[in-house]
Amino acid sequence: MEITDEQVKAVVQCAARSLARTEQCRASLERKLRQKEFDEDSIKQALDFLEEKRYLDDARYSASWVRNHCAFKPQGTIRLVRELCVRGVSKEIAVNAVKAYFENVDETELCRLAFQKLVSKNKNEQKIMKSLAESGFSYKIIQRVLKEKKVMEHGS
Repeated sequence: MEITDEQVKAVVQCAARSLARTEQCRASLERKLRQKEFDEDSIKQALDFLEEKRYLDDARYSASWVRNHCAFKPQGTIRLVRELCVRGVSKEIAVNAVKAYFENVDETELCRLAFQKLVSKNKNEQKIMKSLAESGFSYKIIQRVLKEKKVMEHGS
């Protein structure tokens, strides 16, 4: 694909500058370009070009976002997929990125970390369960972590 249209070149340059600063998904980059009042056709052509050249890749963005996000904020599968979809990533790509992340990371361990953080804030069990569910951990994982806590309390 060769770009000849000057407007499309301007959009590509603007988008490339933005991508050089940080990985982005197509939807967020498209929103930014619209705010700069580029025309829709030029935006589409520019983004197609950037995807073809692999400068723009929603799967790569999603994998990076999940890794970085979980490093600071332990969250479960449900919430991570939802967050990516809200950012404009397709559900299929979001699910694949989250699944790939949890091939190397134990979701139960992330839930334990979130649990410990809530315990340190003196939250009661009901609030802890609610908060863990809102963080995207499944009921099954939450129950496992709560059961471990009770076993440790009664075993000590």
